[in-house]
Amino acid sequence: MSHDITITASLQPEIARQLAQFCKRSTFEQFYQLTEAHLSHDERKERAYQMIAGIDAVARSLADVGFSPR
Repeated sequence: MSHDITITASLQPEIARQLAQFCKRSTFEQFYQLTEAHLSHDERKERAYQMIAGIDAVARSLADVGFSPR
């Protein structure tokens, strides 16, 4: 059984801005390349999508406090 977790971070505004840019510019291919190479394609794809879900959550939180790059 899994449950959501809450993460709290304090960032300087410029760091938050650059993190928001990173979230915006990250691609599936980059996340896929960061998965374990020994896994099957489907497992790697699933893990890449999990990473994207985490980055999307960070991006939404940053947008909520005014850091939403266009």
